[in-house]
Amino acid sequence: MIEEQLYVVEEKDDISDRKAKIESKRTFMGKYYAHLLHKGPMEGLLIAGAILGLMVSVYLMFGGGISWWWIPLSIVFIGPIGLVFFALILPFIPYILYGILIIILEMMS
Repeated sequence: MIEEQLYVVEEKDDISDRKAKIESKRTFMGKYYAHLLHKGPMEGLLIAGAILGLMVSVYLMFGGGISWWWIPLSIVFIGPIGLVFFALILPFIPYILYGILIIILEMMS
């Protein structure tokens, strides 16, 4: 008897978890993150970040500003992580800009 009640409670929790996942995918941000966190787009972002990191570090190295060891660092860490971080905060940029605008307007008045 108690086992049956426990099973019913666990089943209700499972159903509510599924509903929460479905509801979170209905919004724009939910769809964006559901698509972004699949394997394909994330790999593409990491590869694009490595390429951008290489291009920027080589440009800065020949421009005379940085040492050679920045090239592997930017290919492996800085470029890919930076691009993925930018992709993750992309939906929040309008809210961030709105907050900055409000702060600036408050300071001016």
